[in-house]
Amino acid sequence: MERNPTLYNEDEPVDGVMNAWEYYFHQPGSLSLREALTQDPLDNGGLIAGRFTTESPPVIPPLDLLARGRGLVEKYIRLKPDIRDRVDAIIPLGAGGDMLGVHVRGTDMRKHRPPLHPAPNTAETYLEQAILLDQEFSYRKIFLACDELETVALFRSQFRERLLTIPAHRTAMAHIDMPREAGFKWLFERDRDRHRYLLGLEVLLDALLLSRCGHLACGASNVSRGAMYFAPESQVVHSVPPLWLCPKDEGPSVGRSYLVGVPPLARQASAQTLQGQMNELYDLLEHTEKCRIDAFLNWRDVSSALAEANEKIQSFQKVHPHLLSKIETLRKQVRDQKAIIEMLKSRLSTLMNRWTRFGWNLMPWKKPSWRKQPFK
Repeated sequence: MERNPTLYNEDEPVDGVMNAWEYYFHQPGSLSLREALTQDPLDNGGLIAGRFTTESPPVIPPLDLLARGRGLVEKYIRLKPDIRDRVDAIIPLGAGGDMLGVHVRGTDMRKHRPPLHPAPNTAETYLEQAILLDQEFSYRKIFLACDELETVALFRSQFRERLLTIPAHRTAMAHIDMPREAGFKWLFERDRDRHRYLLGLEVLLDALLLSRCGHLACGASNVSRGAMYFAPESQVVHSVPPLWLCPKDEGPSVGRSYLVGVPPLARQASAQTLQGQMNELYDLLEHTEKCRIDAFLNWRDVSSALAEANEKIQSFQKVHPHLLSKIETLRKQVRDQKAIIEMLKSRLSTLMNRWTRFGWNLMPWKKPSWRKQPFK
């Protein structure tokens, strides 16, 4: 992490080190970087092969994987003493058995819909689950880990002085106006001193504090999963399933297959919360429609360029025969994009039909008399 910096690396040393791992943890071994490089290590140049999350990440990992992760954490992960002291000052070790930890993932995951990542449930759903769990278990405190200002205000209005959060950088949804491809400027480009280091510290503290709560309510996220790996076996996890798994524009939908294996909410949601979930699902459909329109507009531009190129093929093919192979490649790309558009149109039609049926079945009222059948 020194030769291959992450988004959390600062340009200047933090506590005398440039390696982001050593900002927060001790190295698990005694080898220096120079010594390690002489032992022919596996090195991929800092690249991460494959997806950060799988196509169907469960909220709670399988028991064998969870046990393996906890064993690796206990053996290799060594926190810096000052970080452990900060955690102990908020929730001492063994003192969180009567506390509920809630992790709500929002911001870009809710607004930009990154493909192949679970779209988090609504903040209102998390709140309602926390209320229902609190009615059953009578928690002393509720610890909230989240990245949205609005979510903190929502939970504060309900739990008031019982709500526990750490001072951290959080973002209002209105400020998340840049696509993920812009390098997360809305998150990482701030004037705060050592801002990137502090971002890493804050999310680490959140995960460690969640791990010390006797109960954890969370969705599918690497932060909550990290908390489970640090937590003891006695921690009880209550699943708040994601709404959907956003597909890639050019691939088949994996959301439907994902939902088949998702467990139900920890507690029964109200009609108002279900309506909020339906609204969120409609937003997801709108996002898919926008992707389809973008693909259509791109197809139209490519078609226009291809038509112009076809007019010049005859005059160029004798002088530049290699253009023929390039043109054929372009033709194939156009055909592929057209197939994608047709697939997206079919998917949207299916989604609208299925979610209309699903929505009417969830709502407590009857179908209106003028609609004998859902939309076809």
